[in-house]
Amino acid sequence: MEILSYSDTKEHRIIYKWNIKKATSFIECSKNDPDSVILNSTEFKTTAKIENSWYLRLRIKNDKLSRRKEWISLYLCRKNGEKNIKISYSLFILDNENKEKFKKTYYNTRTKSSERGCSWFLDIKGLLQNEDRFLPNDTLTIGVELTVYEDYQSFPTEFLLETPQRKITDDLKELYDSKSNSDVILVVGNEKFNAHKLILSTRSPVFSAMFTHEMKEKRDSEVTIPDIDPEIFNKLLEFIYTDKITNLDADAAYLLEAADKYQLLNLKSLCEESLSKSVRIDNAIELMVLADMHNANQFLEFIFKFIIKNSKDVIKTLEYGQLEKTRPLLLLKLIQKLADLNEN
Repeated sequence: MEILSYSDTKEHRIIYKWNIKKATSFIECSKNDPDSVILNSTEFKTTAKIENSWYLRLRIKNDKLSRRKEWISLYLCRKNGEKNIKISYSLFILDNENKEKFKKTYYNTRTKSSERGCSWFLDIKGLLQNEDRFLPNDTLTIGVELTVYEDYQSFPTEFLLETPQRKITDDLKELYDSKSNSDVILVVGNEKFNAHKLILSTRSPVFSAMFTHEMKEKRDSEVTIPDIDPEIFNKLLEFIYTDKITNLDADAAYLLEAADKYQLLNLKSLCEESLSKSVRIDNAIELMVLADMHNANQFLEFIFKFIIKNSKDVIKTLEYGQLEKTRPLLLLKLIQKLADLNEN
């Protein structure tokens, strides 16, 4: 059983723009004032229920001792409200194309103080040198994008959620067992298996080619599968439908061959892992041949290492003695592995 609740907050966003006309003369006059010159905007507020009246404050700073002698400071000021509130805001000016410039953003600032913002917002010298762009019609337009967040609240859902236990593999296992709506009969030896072309084609590139190309199997509803034992084929079908296999260790060698033939790579890996647990002195060569025949490369590397580690005993076996006649190229691979080991 799963119990679900959630927490959420409401956001209240506003964009406020402040036009300061005759900005050039205001700035020039303020530059000769030994004290900082302050100009406040009108008040504005968001739709939040909490007290949140705001205004912008522009300050011309003339600090003779600082390298930054003539700068505009810009602040967002809160007029009222005792409670800390969570806000985020961006300060900017608009250019002659009404685009936001010199934008500075402050995130998730919890504030109860009356003034916060940027002490070194605009260089006055640079602003006046580009007045056609930043002071169109001798007007400085300052903006703020303010978001006020209400306190988070937590809510339970109105019902309990029960996590479904059934998976798609359960449905496919049921389909495999029932064979309902099957559209092909696979004849293996003296047994017949009902199956579904779509599932076979989806899982195996070999079956896909068989049922999608202009081949006899595409037209026929009954297909003969050669060179495989019915019991092994039944396990192969089980894996195709369910991605699982019963008693893998007992038939891993036969299933490796079938997995390689039908290009079932996951099954092939499972067979390699299973067979690796059964490698012994007396069957190492036999399993090496099996791995080589069916391109089980990971398993083959594992057996090479086993044989090299136990070479004194393995070369005494009958199977090793016959390897030169039956699999000369494989023997060369093994000898090369031994030679590489000696070089290292």
